[in-house]
Amino acid sequence: MNTDILVIGSGIAGLSFAIKASQFAKVTIATKSEVAESATRHAQGGLAAVMKKGDSCWLHVKDTLRAGDGLCIKKSVNFLVKHAPEQIRWLQGLGMRFDRKPSREAVHSRPRIVHRGDITGREVEDFLVSLAKESKNITIKEYHLATKLIREGNMVIGAYLLDARKNGIMQCSAKAVVLACGGLGRLYKNTVNPQISTGDGFALAYNAGAELMDMEFVQFHPTGLYNSEPPFLISETVRGEGGIMKNRLGMPYMAHYHRDGDLAPRDVVSKFSIDEMKKTKSSCVYLDARHLGGQYLKKRFPNIYAECQKYGIDMAKDMIPVSPTAHYSCGGIKIDLKARTSLTNLYAIGENSCCGIHGADRLASNSLTEGLVIGASLSAYLKKSMKKEESLQGSSITDLTMPCEPLLTKDKARLATVRKRLQDIMWEQVGIIRNVAGLRDAITEIEALEKEAKRTKGFDAGKAQALSMLTTARLIAVFALRRKESRGTHFLIDYPERDDARWIRHLTVSKGKGKNMESKSF
Repeated sequence: MNTDILVIGSGIAGLSFAIKASQFAKVTIATKSEVAESATRHAQGGLAAVMKKGDSCWLHVKDTLRAGDGLCIKKSVNFLVKHAPEQIRWLQGLGMRFDRKPSREAVHSRPRIVHRGDITGREVEDFLVSLAKESKNITIKEYHLATKLIREGNMVIGAYLLDARKNGIMQCSAKAVVLACGGLGRLYKNTVNPQISTGDGFALAYNAGAELMDMEFVQFHPTGLYNSEPPFLISETVRGEGGIMKNRLGMPYMAHYHRDGDLAPRDVVSKFSIDEMKKTKSSCVYLDARHLGGQYLKKRFPNIYAECQKYGIDMAKDMIPVSPTAHYSCGGIKIDLKARTSLTNLYAIGENSCCGIHGADRLASNSLTEGLVIGASLSAYLKKSMKKEESLQGSSITDLTMPCEPLLTKDKARLATVRKRLQDIMWEQVGIIRNVAGLRDAITEIEALEKEAKRTKGFDAGKAQALSMLTTARLIAVFALRRKESRGTHFLIDYPERDDARWIRHLTVSKGKGKNMESKSF
């Protein structure tokens, strides 16, 4: 199969880019589930952008830098903040409707969260999917999982796609391959990420030889609804609107730990929530929004209110049991502000990319905004560069699906065991609180699990995702072991303090350079 641009993933970054790029190129979207299923769909808060008087770009930049704990690349932050309003207006111009009043979230000094009730991600996702389906220049391949990028020298010319329904692999050649695969929350035992968040984009890029950056910084959200299935997130906005974190005894605690109290950065609230759970011998803490009143809560948070009711929780009368949960990768495939990676014709946008906007901890609601802004930048870049191209680079590949040998039942069971053990390791040893010995043990065990997974015979989507999870997990652990300090989402007991003298640096690695990792100042 040939296409001008192959987009792997269908969240806000991939879809918004594809819609723009379809104005000048043929675009194929490969997504491993239904096209509307993505991490974007599960995002509740909204998009951070300066849209109202009383706010300023300077303040948005300042808030982002503060959340990033000294490691944001300011040039990238300035770019995000400058272009965010125009991308919101682009959505509005196409017909997307947002609530008139912006909301506020933790660390934001002003209300600047553009939202649609408390289901912003779902509304934006459905809107973009409808536009993509209407475009004659966009082909959508559902249940097609990218398993490997195709290289010629330093150039990426396409990808192998596994049709999960037929269990067969096809090749797709493209002028540009765009990784928009989302995150990696499913590497952890506790996460609010959807089942598809298995770190595919990180592994695809690494195995192809692209450079990755800041992988040690995995953000944990402090307020996942305790014991919910499927996992459900209580939005940051509940705290932004006045919700209070309390322990099992009903005592507020964040004011004792941080000057911003309940509006402290996510890594801070998550860490001290774990501390409170240990002190009170409890498996959860609580978010108290009762004082906001039932009428307000039902109007402002209808989806959250209804979800809590499914578990017998009335937000107007009951405190909400919550616990920290894996949420977002601040690191990823190293890109510039045009989404270019270290490999020619390979681009990355969205959560699986990293240009230093988030630093060591992401500011709430900057992620959806980043997907829009960097996706738009890439579209503008490719529009200019593709005018110079007369034909597809690389060989023409026929649209032929080659069948894979299916996994035996016993091997599927082995992979399920590998996956569960990996999630336990990541949660216990590469999670919110880390130590050097635990990280070393984690790396050793992950490498053993990789060998176990590769010994299984046959191939299918489950095995492909398990291998991606193991590769990405090992990278996180290796990055975390290298950073000998605590900063943002990375808390290392052996080095509990932030060390600006040695560690105002970004760690990078690529497979082509072996196991050597570089630290760079940007």
